[in-house]
Amino acid sequence: MIVIVGDTHDDILYFDSVLANKKEEVILNRYTVSIGTIFSQEVVVVHEMFSSILTSAVLSHILDRFYVDLVIVVGKCIAVSEGLKDGDIALATKVIDINTDLSLLNNVGIAEIPGFDREFLVQDDILNYLALNLEKREKIDFHRVSYLSSDNLSSDMLKYLKANKTIFSKNDELLVLDHNSSGVAIASTLKNTPFVVVKVIENQLEKINNLDTYSRVLSRYIDLGKSVVSTINDIGRSDILEEDKHEKE
Repeated sequence: MIVIVGDTHDDILYFDSVLANKKEEVILNRYTVSIGTIFSQEVVVVHEMFSSILTSAVLSHILDRFYVDLVIVVGKCIAVSEGLKDGDIALATKVIDINTDLSLLNNVGIAEIPGFDREFLVQDDILNYLALNLEKREKIDFHRVSYLSSDNLSSDMLKYLKANKTIFSKNDELLVLDHNSSGVAIASTLKNTPFVVVKVIENQLEKINNLDTYSRVLSRYIDLGKSVVSTINDIGRSDILEEDKHEKE
């Protein structure tokens, strides 16, 4: 089974529309998920994942209930690095959790949870499958990036990131910011389940969206959705997930 995680309903609308044998179910007495198939692969689609804590809790429930082979995170993100523009696609090579700042404690770096990783790598095989399908779409400009993930998107936090992005950027890595991918990374890592994050860049740090930007982002959702669906088809015809099953067992 594959789980697709979105923030708003717009994020998952395309996937909802292509689900076959679709049924809806309420989990945890609140969150409606769509369950169906895409190219014979069982798929669960969930949205309203507005924070990393919420996302981690809901996804953990799904991972406990179903045998999940892969989690795909879609939606919107904010560009931190220069050279990224509105409407570009940001494909994660890793996710960096910056929710926790324990830097005042001895021997603890910023955003580091003692005894637990703050950086979560995306599996190369799945990353490359998705990259190949993004490359096939002429309208798409996509970038391999590192995701900074924080529930705190206040103006103070955005100013801090703008002034200190070199703390997180190694070897001139491109950086984007979102607020739920770290929840997916943590839950998936604890359950030994592969994940990938691919989102549309909606804006730059500290810039305000306008109608043109919003329209451009929405138009990219369809291109992104088609690439993800093609990847699901490719993965279904390969043995990647079968190999992961054996590793998990």
